[in-house]
Amino acid sequence: MIKSKKLLTSLSLSTLLISSAIHAETAPEKTDVLLIGGGIMSASLGTMLEDVQPDWKQIMVEKLDGVALESSNGWNNAGTGHSANMELNYTPERADGTIDVSKALEINEAFMISRQFWTSQVKNGVLNNPRSFINSTPHMS
Repeated sequence: MIKSKKLLTSLSLSTLLISSAIHAETAPEKTDVLLIGGGIMSASLGTMLEDVQPDWKQIMVEKLDGVALESSNGWNNAGTGHSANMELNYTPERADGTIDVSKALEINEAFMISRQFWTSQVKNGVLNNPRSFINSTPHMS
């Protein structure tokens, strides 16, 4: 058992509500989904599951003192969506000199699925003002 604080999180269609810190031994007994870590991946999965299974009890646990303090922290490159169209690290050169674009295509497809999810969240009123969370940023690799 982790001795550090854990956060009980309730996910709903309109909000990600983080309640006061609790210890593991006081967590509810019945849980349908246990989300490990308070980052963007757990928050996104919880939001998606809320859409398809709103009656499921979800618990999010985080060992740190707050959410989004590791990989999901903005200073750690979180919050960036990559379409993989201009990322050289996704298109390595093979020994024969050709370029392998398979990883770039895979990442681009995942990004397009994410955009579809965000669009559904805007249409359903879960998210507002798309420009507040998705913007094109010109960059070079």
